[in-house]
Amino acid sequence: MIRAGIVGGESDSAGELIRILINHPDVELMWVSAPSEDGVLLSQRHKGLNGETYMRFCGDRNPSDIDVLFMCFTEDGDSERYMSHHDIPDSLKIIDMSPDFRMPEQDDSPWIYALPELNRKPLVRGATRAAIPGPFASAMLLSLLPLAKNLMLNSDIHVSCVSSATTGDEAPGEASVILEHEEIEETKKALRSLQSSFNSDIRLVATAGGWDSGLAANIYLDTPIAEDEIKDLYDTFYEDHGFTFLSESYPDLGEVRGTNKCLLHIGKTGGTVVISSVIDDCLKGGASAAVHVMNLMFGLQERVGLMLKATGR
Repeated sequence: MIRAGIVGGESDSAGELIRILINHPDVELMWVSAPSEDGVLLSQRHKGLNGETYMRFCGDRNPSDIDVLFMCFTEDGDSERYMSHHDIPDSLKIIDMSPDFRMPEQDDSPWIYALPELNRKPLVRGATRAAIPGPFASAMLLSLLPLAKNLMLNSDIHVSCVSSATTGDEAPGEASVILEHEEIEETKKALRSLQSSFNSDIRLVATAGGWDSGLAANIYLDTPIAEDEIKDLYDTFYEDHGFTFLSESYPDLGEVRGTNKCLLHIGKTGGTVVISSVIDDCLKGGASAAVHVMNLMFGLQERVGLMLKATGR
């Protein structure tokens, strides 16, 4: 069994992670650290756990008794501070869900940008440090990776998102991102790992959806390639990946909400291709992505513990 620990255990992302891990057949959740909640039942902080677990939050723990540590902090810099203030074994596998390690400054950094559809090989070949992409970056990258792989990103990219992920207290329909967001640079860097010549702008506008989870993105750019040929490129790129699928119909959030899936739809009008993608930003853009990465790091089949049921609505 893989012994797992969680820090930042009071966060919403930790709650989603706990719900998955307690049902994972190859994981024993050893402890969930949240000093401000020390001694409180997990089920009192995270809904849906009554009758599922009677674990309680613990205070600060040094991760010497576990095989994998999930860092679920919500404030920038908290993961870096945790790493610097604790004695971390080199062999301990760490999966960070914050932005702290997504764009390391050093080329020889041990931190892997942990989007399995992009970096599966390093994740299965001994990685010990993994940084989970943000939800906007996940949706954009899954929509664009096949084009980058075939050196087809040669015009500005326009992205329109509706999402539960906001930057404040935006009302439904109110803009939460207008052209500037840290995940734009994160996305550009990841795309350049496939297409080194990529130097186009990504113009992201996101609005608040007014729901608890789910992100829908429409991404469009110019290309002379025919629609059927583009679809073939996507089918080929994702044929051996277990969670990203091309859909013949326009995808609905209900098809992915509550799962680790990404659904993509390709359409073309004139010289413009439109890629539509839907993910659950709390799962595929967060907790279930982290479990997916854990599976790869420990040599498990990638879908183990992630056969999750879509809400359908």
